Amino acid sequence: MSKKILIIAGEASGDRHAADLVRELKACDPQLQFSGIGGEAMRQEGVQLLYHISQLAFLGLTEVIKHLPFIRKVTKTVQSELKNGAGAIILVDYPGFNLRVARIAKEVGVPVVYYISPQLWAWGEKRVDKIRRHVDLMLVIFQFEKTFYEKHGITAHFVGHPLVEQLRIDKSEAEFRRENGIPEGAPILALLPGSRELEVRNLLPVMVQTAGELRKTRQCTPVVGRASQLPQSLYDEYIPPGSGIHLVNSQTPMLMRYAYAAMVASGTATLETGFLQTPMVVLYAVSPLTYWLGRMLVKIDTIALANIVMGKKVVPELIQKDISVEKVRAAVERFFTEPAYYRSVKEELKRIPALLGEEGASRRAAERILAFLQTVGSGRSKK
Repeated sequence: MSKKILIIAGEASGDRHAADLVRELKACDPQLQFSGIGGEAMRQEGVQLLYHISQLAFLGLTEVIKHLPFIRKVTKTVQSELKNGAGAIILVDYPGFNLRVARIAKEVGVPVVYYISPQLWAWGEKRVDKIRRHVDLMLVIFQFEKTFYEKHGITAHFVGHPLVEQLRIDKSEAEFRRENGIPEGAPILALLPGSRELEVRNLLPVMVQTAGELRKTRQCTPVVGRASQLPQSLYDEYIPPGSGIHLVNSQTPMLMRYAYAAMVASGTATLETGFLQTPMVVLYAVSPLTYWLGRMLVKIDTIALANIVMGKKVVPELIQKDISVEKVRAAVERFFTEPAYYRSVKEELKRIPALLGEEGASRRAAERILAFLQTVGSGRSKK
């Protein structure tokens, strides 16, 4: 079987998970060669990038429609790579694009591995049949996903969540503050506006305004976590000079850990912040059309991944029109003014680490994939 593996991750969190997986796969089989779509983390692990995730950072239906010609170009490139001797393809989350690629791969006879399942349990049980028809090996990172797929007659292997091994805190709070010029004493209020440019433009202005008010009334120090793939200039547009708001580069986990509270864009960051047991307010904003269509499809009552994992709404969520300085400030301020509420949220968040499984998710995923590839090479491939 060919040692050439195609791997596709379209977002920052997927890039990190894919990079860890590639590292583990290479450790087991140094002859494997990887190309695909990803970011700097994958590039550093030796993946030859066909496109960078910064080129695919679309948020919502209207953005996707606007970029359809480019998406078709990317799809044709991937199709060409699949026909050019790929031994297998590994798809990492990013379902809107990756489920189409899975179909193309099956049509040309390339085995399909899906790592980090699409959130079909939340918004698209009708797509389960696509998994059944087009995916040969499904690896999931939540135990409830394994149960979900079993209910639909699909074998899925729970490998644990890679965040458990990724979120390492290697500096004390004093060191973190000193390195980033954050004054001692005042509690940190983290601003985490997301990893896509449009997310930052949608959420950072209200976060900055809210933080400015809380800085005066609650004597906290606001600190923005910058996504490494986004330019500094983007943040400079919204953080006024002399505002007292700090910016942290490439140290987001420590910002999450040492913050007293946080404002967080809905997504993987809510799970990371919850894993590190920092109370947060979750914000979600997309175009009106995308939101309307989403509400038609979503089958669950909560959007924050941290809440979904815990099975109930522990941290507050503000969505679309509810995102105003007044409402965000009121939600965050409760953490400062109601000690019992703050402690109860922190206590609930302590459950998250146990729900994500033990360390070694990337290694277990790599072992599953290599065992699968051996069956493919011997002609005994099966789901």
